Amino acid sequence: MKKLPELYKNLNSKPIDNNRKVYYMKEEDARTSSPTTIEEELDSIFHTLGYSYNIPVEIMTRKETYHTSLVARTKENVLTIDNKTIPISDIIKITKQ
Repeated sequence: MKKLPELYKNLNSKPIDNNRKVYYMKEEDARTSSPTTIEEELDSIFHTLGYSYNIPVEIMTRKETYHTSLVARTKENVLTIDNKTIPISDIIKITKQ
């Protein structure tokens, strides 16, 4: 039997503990711990792994409620998949559906 070269020897002979603690929370608790500001919610929509237009959202503004998906975002506005421009300052609430 050949001896391994020094390069391949494992110098950490301690056992590794890969067990992690897992915590579960109720769905209501998960909703209350979600981002609270409009900017944080928009960041969570646009910085996900998928495309933002695949995430259906409900946007409540001062004038009306939209059920749509978001395509783009600037400093002042968001653009929906329905080609409507909504000022961010007018948004009261935004939720993922």
